[in-house]
Amino acid sequence: MDTVVITLSDGEKREYCKGVKFSDIVKDISPQRNFPIIAGNFNGQNISYDDSIVKNGDLILYDINTKQGNKMYEVGLIFLFIVSAHQIIGQDKNIRIRHSIDKGIYCEIDYDLTIEDVKKIKEVMQEKVAKSIPFTKIEASRIETMEYFKKVKRFDKSKTIFYNTSPIITLYRFDGWYNYIIGEVPHDSSVFQQFDLTLIEKKGIVLRFPSIYDNGKVVKYTHHDKYFNSLEEYSRWGKILKINNLGELNEAIIKGSDSEIINLSEMLQDYKLLNIAEEITLDKENIKFVLISGPSSSGKTTVANKIALYLKTLGLKPCRISMDDYFVEREHSPRDENGEFDFENIECVDKKLFHNHLEKLLKGEKVNTPTFDFVEGKKKFDRPIQLKEDEILIIEGLHALNNEMTNNIPKKNKYKVYISPLTFLNIDNDNRISMTDMRLLRRLVRDHRIRGNHPSVTLNGWANVRKGEEEYVFPFQDEADVVFNSSLAYELGVLKTYVTPLLFSVASDDPEYLTAIRLLKLLEYVLPIPSDFVPSNSILREFIGNSYFENKK
Repeated sequence: MDTVVITLSDGEKREYCKGVKFSDIVKDISPQRNFPIIAGNFNGQNISYDDSIVKNGDLILYDINTKQGNKMYEVGLIFLFIVSAHQIIGQDKNIRIRHSIDKGIYCEIDYDLTIEDVKKIKEVMQEKVAKSIPFTKIEASRIETMEYFKKVKRFDKSKTIFYNTSPIITLYRFDGWYNYIIGEVPHDSSVFQQFDLTLIEKKGIVLRFPSIYDNGKVVKYTHHDKYFNSLEEYSRWGKILKINNLGELNEAIIKGSDSEIINLSEMLQDYKLLNIAEEITLDKENIKFVLISGPSSSGKTTVANKIALYLKTLGLKPCRISMDDYFVEREHSPRDENGEFDFENIECVDKKLFHNHLEKLLKGEKVNTPTFDFVEGKKKFDRPIQLKEDEILIIEGLHALNNEMTNNIPKKNKYKVYISPLTFLNIDNDNRISMTDMRLLRRLVRDHRIRGNHPSVTLNGWANVRKGEEEYVFPFQDEADVVFNSSLAYELGVLKTYVTPLLFSVASDDPEYLTAIRLLKLLEYVLPIPSDFVPSNSILREFIGNSYFENKK
């Protein structure tokens, strides 16, 4: 009998009968694994449980602790939640999958939920998990699919599909429900062993599940008021702009309203920055340091520059420094478990020097601040600063909100700003746009433009960036006096024109190929927007180029 040899990620080889189904391999391997196998990739191609293997090759198994498996877990769990919630609250109630929040997904529901409702929804979900209900792929024509969703009054979905140029649309059926889901889902509901629901009173539910950093466990929910309220504020902006999903954005582009959307988005954002500057100015007798932090590709540099301009218009004299310029010399930089430099680590910063300079500046003394040469890996002390009357120092950095960096400075002398692109746009009510993906798209464009990095390099390094954010950025967001949303309603359309060719350059045998394809799939749902009308002082210019602040240097 012919056999095939399967090589697993750890180098182990297993022999099976030729034509073995992937589901049989999963049954054979599962007892030796800590978490359910969600999916697999054989010789660079994703495979389903029903696929047969007829030749030797390499098999990668995805569970909840892999980025591919975790994404599939999220997509399938959301579908399970939607079906279960409707079973309790009724099919006529609107459920909108909004955004990520504290290791979960916030789901807005047009229904005054009670704790008892949430318990019932969770029980229904657990019952469906126990039944191992399959997710079944169904193919239908684009026209048929649009007509079906119009018939069931899901106009958000019919608009999304209208802009999908494929003649055939893939739907999923789960427990009698049909849905258009973007992304792959698990084979059946049995994999959803870990999840929880948290009620946000009179608002909705946070659907929680383990991230790839949680070792398969659901962490306790922590509500971040300022973060949540900022998201709610920007959702209201979406209503002002009359753009809540990509279908509505595409309609505006077709009508030639893209320049108006750009201008309105920028004005709303600038109005918020002016408010921040006014708040600082009102307490100018005390505030001497404005500390700005946020995850990678949030637009910290541009926000720092724009706040400085607004402070100038209000009579203050701001100057700026970057915490990166206080890096320790390269040979003293900490390394990670693989022996690579860990530039996200707080120990990369010369805290003693930083504390010393802040104390002297607060006393009105002059200090010679450093500029870090990232090529040589050394500091050069070439920038004298002294804070006189009406002068204020803006400090930008990954660790700026961490009290460890400024515990020697009285609270009254500090004003802290947390920045992140908190997108209020959905693809449709069931398919959200990940804030992490938005930041990754920005970073792909910027890293290629400024550093000449191939997209594969940026994609490969993203996991370490995210790991650093989980440890050094997100835990300190509640320290902020204000949360600023750096997302722009139109930016996905502009980024599409820059990032699409970069993603297509990732080869099919590249480990990051599947991530590139997933991002390209997201970009399919938005029409391109030319960058001509993007203002030179826009946060987006920090990534696509021709920024006023960049050109000013």
